[in-house]
Amino acid sequence: MAIPDATPDATRVAHTVASLLGARRASATLAMLARDYAPTSLEEAFAVQREMTRQLGARIGGWKVGYAPGVRLTHAPIYQDACLASGASVHLPYAEAPAIEGEVAFVLGRNVPARATPYSDEEIADAVDEVCAAIEVGAPRLRDFMAAPIEHKIADNMGNGALIRGSGTRAWRAIDLAALRVRVEIDGRVVTDLIGGNSAGNPFNALVALANAPHRREPLHVGQIVISGTCTGLYAAHAGNEAKVVFDGLGEARVTVV
Repeated sequence: MAIPDATPDATRVAHTVASLLGARRASATLAMLARDYAPTSLEEAFAVQREMTRQLGARIGGWKVGYAPGVRLTHAPIYQDACLASGASVHLPYAEAPAIEGEVAFVLGRNVPARATPYSDEEIADAVDEVCAAIEVGAPRLRDFMAAPIEHKIADNMGNGALIRGSGTRAWRAIDLAALRVRVEIDGRVVTDLIGGNSAGNPFNALVALANAPHRREPLHVGQIVISGTCTGLYAAHAGNEAKVVFDGLGEARVTVV
């Protein structure tokens, strides 16, 4: 795995970490990152993630990946306290309308350390214990997250608020993950019903891309949950809404926003 040579600017990293940590501790959002001090490269953005995790003393329970082959790879840690079981209630007081996304999740059955030699698809498949339906609850600390530069989004852990792990299967190799039918329901109303929809094509490709990501320093640990990018698009949820995501032949996940 190639490791980038660029050295992050310590001042920009420290300033961005302080800003995002301040927002977390105040349960607040930021209008934007200060452009004079915000990360200007992917290496700086990922350095912010690592330093945020270190200063929070947070255990990483999972990872989110966004992967469009030949276009872009993004990834961010999801902290253990934000990894919840299906049926959980999520309280995100700083988020006016958290985004609900249906995703395919991979639960790791063995460690996948960073290494110089790329992992093969088969090696990564052998590291997967279970594949599940999942909901990502997006709740960025940046108020205008969608318009922010990609470096700012990565620094903000790609806007993750929570990961909801649903039911799944260990016999996932028999399923065509690229052609799963998925439905999103909010308060019992179907808001999307489609087949496929993941920018990686097969969601498994996103897991392989994460394993071989050039900016990854941290090992992927047994038990961690990797969500592989939205299969459904984003849907706003408000206080009191119950959301359900169903992947036919795989499983389902539910969450209530409070």
